[in-house]
Amino acid sequence: MDRPLPARMPRARRSWPWRVIEWLLVLTALAGLAVLLGYGAILLGERLLAERIYPNISVRGLPIGGLTRAEARAMLLRRYADFLAAPVTLSFEGQLWRPAAEDLGLSLAIDEALDAAFALGHDLNWQANTRIAAATWQYGVDLPLRLRFDQRIAQQTLRTIAAEIDRAPVEASVDLRNGVIVVGAEQWGRQTLIDDTIADIAAAVQSLQPQEVTIRTRLLEPRVRDADLAPTVAELQLLLHGPIRLEGRGGQCPAGCRWEWPVPQIAAWIKLRSLTAIDGRPAMAVMIDQAAIRAALTPIAAALREEGGLPRVDWNNGNLRIRTPGTPGRGLAVEEALARINGALYSHERTVTLPLRELPPPVTADNLAALGITEPVGVGVSSFRNSAEYRITNIQAGARQMDGVLIPPGAAFSFNTTLGPVTPERGFVEGLAIVANRTQKEWGGGLCQVSTTVFRAAFFAGLPITERHEHSFRIGWYEELGEPPGLDAAIFTGVHDLRFVNDTGGWLLLTSKVDLQRQQLTMILYGPPSNRRVEYAYRILERTPAPTQPVYVDDPTLPAGVIRQTDTARGGLRVEVYRTVYTNGEISRRDTIPTTFQPWPDIFVRGTGR
Repeated sequence: MDRPLPARMPRARRSWPWRVIEWLLVLTALAGLAVLLGYGAILLGERLLAERIYPNISVRGLPIGGLTRAEARAMLLRRYADFLAAPVTLSFEGQLWRPAAEDLGLSLAIDEALDAAFALGHDLNWQANTRIAAATWQYGVDLPLRLRFDQRIAQQTLRTIAAEIDRAPVEASVDLRNGVIVVGAEQWGRQTLIDDTIADIAAAVQSLQPQEVTIRTRLLEPRVRDADLAPTVAELQLLLHGPIRLEGRGGQCPAGCRWEWPVPQIAAWIKLRSLTAIDGRPAMAVMIDQAAIRAALTPIAAALREEGGLPRVDWNNGNLRIRTPGTPGRGLAVEEALARINGALYSHERTVTLPLRELPPPVTADNLAALGITEPVGVGVSSFRNSAEYRITNIQAGARQMDGVLIPPGAAFSFNTTLGPVTPERGFVEGLAIVANRTQKEWGGGLCQVSTTVFRAAFFAGLPITERHEHSFRIGWYEELGEPPGLDAAIFTGVHDLRFVNDTGGWLLLTSKVDLQRQQLTMILYGPPSNRRVEYAYRILERTPAPTQPVYVDDPTLPAGVIRQTDTARGGLRVEVYRTVYTNGEISRRDTIPTTFQPWPDIFVRGTGR
């Protein structure tokens, strides 16, 4: 059976100090509970944030609190992806280059920033963590993001770009090509200022936002400017504005000759040489090859040259002596001609009259002994026994023209030229000569005696005979000293000549001697030792009897009915003379001299006059 509860006794009222104590105890209990709860919360937070960044932390304004390291890294990479792909756009005159950050040596220190962020609140000391966590919660932390810049990599990239931008300066130039003036204009160069551009890049990337940077350059001045070569170009234009024309009269040009030097030939004489002007600027000197102009004048000078006359020289027993001085010649005055030509090159008047000057005779007393004429090299002798007075007179006159004649090395001797005009003033008289196949009066009758004797001297000197004519019929004078037929040489002024060449390599002197007592003519060629020896032979190939029928020639100068015999009939003959020339014991020449003497009838002159 249930017992009834005792009635509740009324509680006694406590005093106020006890109430205070009670409250204090309650508050203390609550505080302890709060500490336990806070400590528990910290312990719980540390467990929850052990792999994450504390809240209210950011990197360069980007919140990364509560994120894992990988999440925060991914977020930062997304944030700066555009920057890292192309931190700067490099520009120059419309050209653009967008190198990546790695090509410029740029990189973000993300791991460094994350290390700093993760270090906050993750200290081993929980009290320190508590303080840092509280401060971070209250105030927040924004960490920097450092930008690394390896300028060596940037320099390599800019050098590659600079290869597209840079250009070397081109110096002004001038040259001659095939007579054409080729002028190269100056071109300024350009150089990329790599260090200055890197400084601009360094400033631009601090924002971590893509920027445009203009590549810095500088202009490079060419060392040789257009103005430096302008005077040279003007000078060349003047030198080459037309050909040079030369005019001269004399020598082979008695009526005057003209020569022309075309522009390409003139250009070949011009040389250009670099030098430094007085003001220190580069310059170009124009030089004209004077030796080349002299060489071009050489054939012209030869054409204008008029050789002076050779003196007449006495043998004088080997001590040569000038009997009659030579005459001066004329030749190109080379130095004056050069001055005129150079003047024409620098003017618009391009025609030059070539000046001549007097030349000394080719042989004078000063160089006579140097001719080397020391001994006889060929002797010719013929007889003029029983010749008429007119004939002896003409032989003497012709011999005088042959006496003392010098023949230069390599020269061709002409009997007719050496003889000169056959006139009374020069001692010649009329006499009988063979003309038109009959004997008749002619100026210089008997001169064939002189030409025959000169021919024999050349024959026995071993000289090449380049022109020789036989007589129409056989003449006894030319065989009186035992000579074979065919060693004669007929001349007729302006028609038949006697010519030979001095091939001895030295000078020859021709002398003559008329021996009236013995009635012989002697021609001697003197010269240097020739080491020659001449042998000869002859052969009669055919004999032709004299015609039996006389020939009559009408002569209106004689009275009618007068008949006079002028020629006696004689037989014809065909003969060959053979010559062998030995030089130093070896055969140096063989030649054959053919002769055909026509048969000769009795010839009568018949008068037909009144």
